[in-house]
Amino acid sequence: MNIDLTQIILAIIALLGTIITTYIIPLLRVKLDVEKSNLTENQVNMLRLAITTAVTAAEQLYNSNEGQQKKAYVLNQLKMQGYEVDGAAIDAQIEAIVKEVHEEFKK
Repeated sequence: MNIDLTQIILAIIALLGTIITTYIIPLLRVKLDVEKSNLTENQVNMLRLAITTAVTAAEQLYNSNEGQQKKAYVLNQLKMQGYEVDGAAIDAQIEAIVKEVHEEFKK
């Protein structure tokens, strides 16, 4: 009797890929961004809190099809709080937090 494990192995690979993309890569991005910057851990936590607050507010203020307006709102809120909002690092932070907020809304 031969058992074909191909489908099981493919399912495990897909599951691992999902876990890596969902949890590990965003954590690595945050860690790498922090290491490249001159921010202290406390400053990073404060920035993360500011982004989370702005993203949550944007989700409440705008419809789901208004992604550009949401991002503009978040960037404006961060700029008003004195954060530098240009660059890929801040975009990565925002996108990671948007994903987290969406997951929380689904629960």
